[in-house]
Amino acid sequence: MTADRKPGSELYGQGTSTREALERLANRWTVLITYTLEGGPTRFNELRKRVGVSAQVLSRVLRDLERDGLIARQVYAEVPVRVEYTLTELGGTMCAIVHDIRTWAEQQASAITRARAVYDESSARA
Repeated sequence: MTADRKPGSELYGQGTSTREALERLANRWTVLITYTLEGGPTRFNELRKRVGVSAQVLSRVLRDLERDGLIARQVYAEVPVRVEYTLTELGGTMCAIVHDIRTWAEQQASAITRARAVYDESSARA
């Protein structure tokens, strides 16, 4: 960490736009939704199934992502109404980061599982 980026500095202080952007990206649903939308426009129920999240949580996260300009919501005047979600240009800038996060998770998942087992075993003995 450089001298001009100390933890708790104004740049990352509570309520700053940088902190809010970081929190948005760190949200587990943001990562999963972004990955899913990389494949193109996706309807709500398809997103819900692929991400594995409740409709209520998905609705809230999608609204937040739309408010942040990361996704676009397109409503089609059909019966029944069709709604699709897509990444915006800004949202697309997260794809490389999301890919790196997913790659790290895939590569480290077994190590984390082993570490948890060791921890749980040692905690049970204590």
